Amino acid sequence: MAYSTFPIEQGQELKVHVQPQHADVAIIGAGIVGLSTAWALIEEGREVVLIDPGPPGGEASSGNAATLANYAVEPLARPSLLPTLPSLLFSPASPFHLRWRHLPRLTPWLLRFVGAARRSRTEHATRTLCHLLAPSLDDWLALHSSIQTDSEAAALHQRGALYFFRRTRNWQLARSDFEARQRLGVAQLYLNAQETAALEPALDGIAQGAILFPEACHFGDPLRLANGLAKQLERRGATFIPARAVSLERHAHGVSILTDAGDWHAEQVVVAAGAWSQPLARSAGDRIPLEVERGYHLEFSGAETLLSRPCCPAENAFYMTPLEGRLRIAGTVELGHPADPANHARLAYLRRHAEAMFGPLGAASHEWLGLRPSLPDSLPVIGPAAIPNVTYAFGHGHLGLTLAPTTGRLVAASLAGKAPHWLRHCHASRFAR
Repeated sequence: MAYSTFPIEQGQELKVHVQPQHADVAIIGAGIVGLSTAWALIEEGREVVLIDPGPPGGEASSGNAATLANYAVEPLARPSLLPTLPSLLFSPASPFHLRWRHLPRLTPWLLRFVGAARRSRTEHATRTLCHLLAPSLDDWLALHSSIQTDSEAAALHQRGALYFFRRTRNWQLARSDFEARQRLGVAQLYLNAQETAALEPALDGIAQGAILFPEACHFGDPLRLANGLAKQLERRGATFIPARAVSLERHAHGVSILTDAGDWHAEQVVVAAGAWSQPLARSAGDRIPLEVERGYHLEFSGAETLLSRPCCPAENAFYMTPLEGRLRIAGTVELGHPADPANHARLAYLRRHAEAMFGPLGAASHEWLGLRPSLPDSLPVIGPAAIPNVTYAFGHGHLGLTLAPTTGRLVAASLAGKAPHWLRHCHASRFAR
């Protein structure tokens, strides 16, 4: 059997099989959701192959805010957002941005988004997000302990996350959202300016108040974390196939997978290809309104000492997370086309607001653009496809890292016929109604 290799870390390589004969379960996508799903299935005794043209844990899995946001129970589409949506999308000073030339293509998604912002739909989505997020910390702690890494880069830091306000009025207005989350059981603390500065001295005189989510966590480096998980999966028998899956076809004894490296066969297929999942779902009989939110980050070497936990300026809607050896400033939402070049105005937005708080940060050590797989109701697709033997696990938006182990556990339960009743709200069939 022929082999190829993916680079993992300096001096290491991940062995991959190029010509697998057969797969029990084929997972399309080796991002953090695909890797976590592979782990959950191996725990259940399944044999797993992962199909992805790139190295494990790349793209959105590596460039995110590195935050386990188990507090994010509010869908993006909600009634309070609608009055401000036009200015948010069309103002160059906004954390949200729409590329005008793509408006005709994006209009159906935007109309669904507006529909999902009705109060009844928002309450429904919030309940489902609560189901998904409630076990996410425990699921991550269990998976992280199994990775068996002592690397600081792969560390899970339990220091909470801070959502702070640069204007007193906005902090006061946030009280109603705080109380709504309180009723849902979200752990949080409402802090004044002095309490905020005591936690994060660099925000003294900047933050007029904040909300602390004490159970939130962050990782030292999401890519190194994924690398560690991939190596453990290899040791447990997982096979990595460097190929791009193009379509799926029903087969007498499972599913055929057409890739750019040939056709493979599997008893079960899990589609966890993130932003690239929509064409695969269409070939499996489902039309899913998946769009990409283009997100950006800047990194500044040596600036990680400014903060001790992920901090988000509420008015600007991005995160500043201390990683190993650097500060990552990540966020913004840009609706456009996956193939568009990077919009440097979005990177300038991140720098401008960060430097307004901290002063000059110097040259960025890294710039990044990635694609978040986003659905208009802010819920992922987890569950069966229209054709048998295919299961979906994509569309997590801003919560892919947070929900990865939980998604893996739910996929394993779904394949075993033990999925919880509420998971039907995440099925692809909701878009056919």
